[in-house]
Amino acid sequence: MTPGPDLDLTLVRHGATAWNEGGRWQGLTDNVLGERGVDEARRLGARLAGLAFDRCESSDLARAVQTAELALPGRPLTLDPRLREISFGEFEGLNVPEMAAHPAYAAWQRDPWQFAPPGGESLGEVAARMRAWATELPGGHTVAFSHSVAIRALLAALLDWAPQPQPAYPLPFPVRLGHTSLSTLRRRGGVWTLHRLGDTAHLEPVAGTEKGAP
Repeated sequence: MTPGPDLDLTLVRHGATAWNEGGRWQGLTDNVLGERGVDEARRLGARLAGLAFDRCESSDLARAVQTAELALPGRPLTLDPRLREISFGEFEGLNVPEMAAHPAYAAWQRDPWQFAPPGGESLGEVAARMRAWATELPGGHTVAFSHSVAIRALLAALLDWAPQPQPAYPLPFPVRLGHTSLSTLRRRGGVWTLHRLGDTAHLEPVAGTEKGAP
């Protein structure tokens, strides 16, 4: 396969919703930003102002679209459903203790990369669609607004991160991404490298920027 052209890719997690602040996992549930999330997106906009992007893309879920439109007002925005969050199926709207009490939880936890929640997606399925999207990107600099699990699944796939089960947390990722955090990848000669991970400098000195569930 011919390697893709040189690319800088800035991945942005959306701002916070009421479910995020309440610790409820939303997946494909199409919640809008809460007051805090709107503020986060506007703070991000001040940081991104003046930066040159060749294209701006987003998940088509409302919380990602709102974040993009508040952070980069007036910029042309391409919506791609491959950038959506993982579908948690029957686990959507639950907090972690409620999720753990579900009869299908233990089976899912045996290997979340291979197994999906009832009616949902496995991490492997999320990584596959995210990787297909990233592989197709042309050269230049793309900024993309997506979601916590989706971004981490992409990073794991591109950078060969091994799953690492976490205590009291249902996903095998040691890394957490704050709302409106920036993560930057570069593709050179078909090889992906990570240059920034979960950067929320634009939110400082606001405390608690990583509170809440994906």
